[in-house]
Amino acid sequence: MALQRTLSIFVGGSVGSDPYSPKTWSGITAHMLPVMKEAGLLGDARGVTLPRLTRYVTMAKNFHPTRFVWRKHFYFDPAYRRALTRAVKKLPATSPVLMQIGHMFSLPDAFPGRTCISYHDGNLAELLSSGYGIAGVSNMRIEQALEYEHDVARRMSAIFTFSEYLRQSFIRAYGVPASRVFNVGAGINFDHIPEANPAKTYTAPRILFIGIEFERKGGRHLLEAFRQVREAIPSAELHIVGPSQLDNLPDGVIFHGRLSKADPVQKQKLEELFRTASISVLPSLYEPFGLAPLEAMLYQLPAVVTRDWALQEFVTPGVNGELVEKGSADDLAQKMITLLRAPERLAEMGRNGREMVLTRYTWPVVVGRMAEIVNNL
Repeated sequence: MALQRTLSIFVGGSVGSDPYSPKTWSGITAHMLPVMKEAGLLGDARGVTLPRLTRYVTMAKNFHPTRFVWRKHFYFDPAYRRALTRAVKKLPATSPVLMQIGHMFSLPDAFPGRTCISYHDGNLAELLSSGYGIAGVSNMRIEQALEYEHDVARRMSAIFTFSEYLRQSFIRAYGVPASRVFNVGAGINFDHIPEANPAKTYTAPRILFIGIEFERKGGRHLLEAFRQVREAIPSAELHIVGPSQLDNLPDGVIFHGRLSKADPVQKQKLEELFRTASISVLPSLYEPFGLAPLEAMLYQLPAVVTRDWALQEFVTPGVNGELVEKGSADDLAQKMITLLRAPERLAEMGRNGREMVLTRYTWPVVVGRMAEIVNNL
């Protein structure tokens, strides 16, 4: 049997710069890297940061009174990305294959002639096509960032994606040959897989929403839809986790704020919400991937999600949840009402969803796919 080739992984830019921090890349690398280490795939993991003066100068250059726009202009600036690439070049790359998270910098420029991979949950082309999250950002900065990503993507030895829709995007929008783009998937961010509950019931009409970015994840449409749900099912509850603050909530909405898995008390509260809910919802206006519904499925919760992006790859209507039209509160309300009125159907969907996640969306499964590809590069 051939020896496993190892990866040197580089993390930096907008996703964060500490590979093992639960705050980096929504906690993904913190859960992925230990599994890669155990599988013999991980050589080392490096965080990429700019010298303080370079960072401050680039931030000042891109100043904008709106914090969101300032942040986008800073990260989209090609001077920032070139500086990040120079910072990468100073780091050791001990493994035969190198992998970067996203395209905020360029491993092919930092290490010419080496085998380089990038790994993605989304890309700029899909963000632009969604029409969401670019208000106020200059066209020049958008074009510069898109050109940079095109160039880096086409020079990668391979590109790993979370989903098939994203794989097709790199082929179609970035011109990367199909033979170099691989849908390896992604895993749920749990340290331990929760036990199944064979006695779980779905008679309590409880809906669970998890998402820090409330607006992007369709929170306002959800509140509008929930008003209709309460008219049809007066005892219905909507539990919201993620945003730091929400005001003027309708009757039946229980707001929990942010709950961190790193805090034992908050983690226990989050698990209780998973255990006692009947369905999960994520009616996003734009969603690169969407881990929350997959995590909910492990607790046997059918998912109601937007009919788009990777969401439609892991939610099959009538099997483990329902798909709704983007931005339609009426469609969302009707789907939730129909499901909440059918507890026995929810039980079957819950079992199907859990089995699907265990089969396709755990890090050992995903890392196994990666290892097979890396050994053949």
